[in-house]
Amino acid sequence: MSSMLSPDAPRTRFLELTNEEWATLLLGSIAVVALLAAVRTDVTLWAGIGIAFTALVVGHLCLTVRRFVAFPDLIVAAGCMQWIVAPWLAVAYPPNFQMFRMALGTDDYLRYAVPATAVLWVGLHLPASRRLSKTWSLPETTRLSKYVKHTLDLIIIIGLLVDSYSASVPPQYAFLVYLISSFRFFGALGWMVTRTPGWQFRVAIVLLHLAAVQSTGALFYLVIHWGGYFLLVYAFMRRWRWAMAAALVAGVLGLSLLQTVKPTFRRSLVQQEVSGPVEAFSRLTSLLWEQLSQGRVVDPQTDTGDMLVRFNQGWIVARVMAEVPNEVPYAKGETLWDAVVFSLVPRFLVPSKRDGSSRQLFARFTGVELSDGTRMGLGIIGELYANFGPWGGIVATFVYGCLMGWLFLFFADRAQKNPLWWAAASIILLPGVEPGFNIEDIANHVVKAAVVFAILWKTVRPLRRLLAIPESETAHPTGEDDGAFEDALPAFESAPADR
Repeated sequence: MSSMLSPDAPRTRFLELTNEEWATLLLGSIAVVALLAAVRTDVTLWAGIGIAFTALVVGHLCLTVRRFVAFPDLIVAAGCMQWIVAPWLAVAYPPNFQMFRMALGTDDYLRYAVPATAVLWVGLHLPASRRLSKTWSLPETTRLSKYVKHTLDLIIIIGLLVDSYSASVPPQYAFLVYLISSFRFFGALGWMVTRTPGWQFRVAIVLLHLAAVQSTGALFYLVIHWGGYFLLVYAFMRRWRWAMAAALVAGVLGLSLLQTVKPTFRRSLVQQEVSGPVEAFSRLTSLLWEQLSQGRVVDPQTDTGDMLVRFNQGWIVARVMAEVPNEVPYAKGETLWDAVVFSLVPRFLVPSKRDGSSRQLFARFTGVELSDGTRMGLGIIGELYANFGPWGGIVATFVYGCLMGWLFLFFADRAQKNPLWWAAASIILLPGVEPGFNIEDIANHVVKAAVVFAILWKTVRPLRRLLAIPESETAHPTGEDDGAFEDALPAFESAPADR
């Protein structure tokens, strides 16, 4: 049986899995739904389909993460949590604040949300499915050369320095500064993905620095995004399989713990100003440890419905579905055109261009007026529903998934031959993991990050050398594990690294 599920077996795969692996996943998904239906009475038809699909996505992630950095599954796993599971539970555990309650019944909402999430998953995987349906390997623990190590360290230092001064730059340069500072993660991931001794120290530096800086504003979504990507890369390095499931459970528990202490932490920041990131992070870790030492991942005094709101993007999508077209006509692609303008046209040419997930856009399609300083997005499936309705929204979501899938393929294809491309991919692709962003937020980041990355890649010689593809490397179309990384890159030494 173990040989049947071996990811290293050179056999035909569909969407990265063998027939035996698909059978295992489908049976496991059905078993999960059956167990829930045995203990709960609210597992309706569409809820059951949604839960089964969520189990399938998580299982697919666990089975494929050792073959490649499974970024598409990470995107859809986050979507399943916020578009399917949390909205389903929110009906049974409604929040106290009326605005956050589901505006539609479970099946009425999931009848759109589940197919839309499913076609997003298919679209993300489809472009790269033939290339990803084989086992890839990292170089056999080869050390980075001194030149590469010094270059990556310089990139980390520059990124940390730029980030330290990011708050003082004019608003028109803020995004450029953010992108340049993001290269510190590229540097740390470069050490990590090649398993060069010392990578643990560098990863700890950049992630702890990010957590400390984000703690000053009690905003942690960047920590979650980057932490998730580093986890994917680590799982790929270690060739995890079901160990990834344990890591995901630990991640969900960690998020629950963070959400439990966040209100108290924010109140403490208001009542007593912190002197800087170090003090803010110290205060946060003290609160987290206090909660853990009491053996409480979730505060028993916290209402379950109010807790679920923090994981539930579905209440926004449901409001869009209730508002459009009953109160507001379909946008018919208007917001997508705005996303193109927002991403491609400089602000000085269109001074009236709005800022990302605007309050006006949210109010128009949900009927909810947000307070000043509050930003919420419609989410991918919510925005596409607002433009094209249920069937058009599902088709448009599939097209969006394919576009993101082709972009992922650009990096994955090159990462077969040079693992540093897995590090480069995060700089451009990472916003796609957030289900709550508007399309214009994602497009704005992807387009501008791609332009900045391309300029640096083509003009900065050390970066061009780091990302060079050896001419002797060619893709292996057989679908077998041919050791695509076995011929060491020019930037690598042949000496084996310490395990």
